[in-house]
Amino acid sequence: MQRYFLRGQTWSVPVAAACAWLGISAIAAAQQPVTDKSSVIPIQEIAGGSNAVAADVIQSGDSGRKQRLEAVQQLPVSRLTPESQKVVQDVLDHLSLYRRLPTVEVTSDRRTYEYFIQHPDVAVSIWRAMDISRVQLTQSGPTTYETDTKDGTVGKVEVLLRSADSCLILCHGHLQGPGMPKPIQARALMHLQPKFVSEGQITHHCDLFVCFPSQTIEAIAKLVSPVSFRIADKNFEEISLFVSLMSNAMARQPGWIEQISQKMDGVPAESPRELQAVTASVYVDAERRRLSALGQPVSIEAIMPPVQQTAAGGNGAIAR
Repeated sequence: MQRYFLRGQTWSVPVAAACAWLGISAIAAAQQPVTDKSSVIPIQEIAGGSNAVAADVIQSGDSGRKQRLEAVQQLPVSRLTPESQKVVQDVLDHLSLYRRLPTVEVTSDRRTYEYFIQHPDVAVSIWRAMDISRVQLTQSGPTTYETDTKDGTVGKVEVLLRSADSCLILCHGHLQGPGMPKPIQARALMHLQPKFVSEGQITHHCDLFVCFPSQTIEAIAKLVSPVSFRIADKNFEEISLFVSLMSNAMARQPGWIEQISQKMDGVPAESPRELQAVTASVYVDAERRRLSALGQPVSIEAIMPPVQQTAAGGNGAIAR
């Protein structure tokens, strides 16, 4: 079955960065298609036909009261600073929308997954380089980002907590559309919880809490929430698939990763080099496993020839 990665969905934000825009864009969501078959990228074009790219939904999204209460209990509030605790509580006290996005099982090297958790701006820059999205996410501090979805939605993203099992993000944003007398404002909390099930298999889910200062906007957002939730669920699945795609490309197509890293913009100068370093580590280990499975000797000479051929060919693709 042919798999695709959506192109042009401006709601998409990397797994670690989040999207206050789920709430803000809820008003416009009903007019946005969930899937545009004319603007998709076949995964196999980059993955080389590999079946190792996978992001499978094991539990559907849920907005029920029971799920919401459980999600609130799972928030790592005790690990936050007193100031962050107050902000989180304020969002919960004025909660307008809640959604647990689908639980997804991702086929990915842990290093790839954790790299994009630590560097969501790199993921967004890669999307632009691949012509998947126009979204911009620029790091403005050690744990803060400025974002612009290029559809009138801008805002700030702050990482309140980032650990091996939990990533909590606070988003402030506003949407200024044509004909709007003033911007629509919203705040959102996004809590990502990954579980590293086994080597190469990661299960994660994400809870989203959104609040609006305007009761009128809240009422409209709730009215169209079935559509906006459906789009958010789909985007989370596609983001998960992107991580799997990048992991597989690192293991099989490091030349392609090097090429795309040179096209990145809006990221720190060291980001391309760091991305290539992670890629080299993933690739070498993947080649060791492949050679061992074939019963062939594992040596630096056996691992390096594809890369040397790439350099000689100059086209950035691994010879197999």
